Amino acid sequence: MFYKEKREMKPNYILEMRKLRNLKMRGYKIFGALILFFFICMNLLALSFSVEAEGRWENKDNVWYYYPTEEEHSFTGWVQSPESARWYFIKEGKMQTGWMSWKGKWYFLNADGGMAEKQWVGNFYVGEDGAVLTDRESPDGWKLSANGSYLFKGKPVQELNEKTARYIKVLMEHPDARAIFDSPSQLTLEKGNNYPFIIFKKMSLYDPKTSALLYEGDAGFHNYAVLEYYNGTTTDYIRAMDLMQIRSISGKQVFIDPAGFITYVAGDKR
Repeated sequence: MFYKEKREMKPNYILEMRKLRNLKMRGYKIFGALILFFFICMNLLALSFSVEAEGRWENKDNVWYYYPTEEEHSFTGWVQSPESARWYFIKEGKMQTGWMSWKGKWYFLNADGGMAEKQWVGNFYVGEDGAVLTDRESPDGWKLSANGSYLFKGKPVQELNEKTARYIKVLMEHPDARAIFDSPSQLTLEKGNNYPFIIFKKMSLYDPKTSALLYEGDAGFHNYAVLEYYNGTTTDYIRAMDLMQIRSISGKQVFIDPAGFITYVAGDKR
């Protein structure tokens, strides 16, 4: 019964991930389900950042932008559709999708930008206000861990060890940190707690403004994680396992889920 119910929830999540993939790829061949996770600072209760979506929406190269006024083109905050009452998050004028965090809480924005509510998103359950539920039971009776993933045999189904998990805090404090992955062949597939994942050595995170080293150590990837790889002329999309064959990859931003598993790396052409 346990496995049956979890398998029933998974396809909806993968379908949503494929929607996100299709918005981004536009013809590129990739491996597995591509997830576009954009993590942005957010807070539903911060009314000073929330406005009704009465401004102007504009689509540029399949990316939606929102301008509250003709003069303000770098708006950051929540907007609510007066027609559907759905919430959207805008960062510097650009509509966001995927996982995002704010003051210790995690939220998920669907492929169309709308905030997910009262549903399972992968191994996590988002409540009525859109925030991931932690340390309690989901409405359908599943016990949830401190990071939000459901418990399996008394432990979180998704969890990194203490040493590897150090980068989670770094990325929460520096969401725009630049990353370099440069240890080919240093990659292992971990069984996890009924949820396999990939450990890669090593990832280095740098401050994008000062280039100061923020973190150096292991990186935990989802099996279906995708990395943008600039090969000198074009951008390819590769799986985490493909890092074994590439000497070095530079990323301008690393995206993670509530448990800290890396889901997507935006490529850097440096």
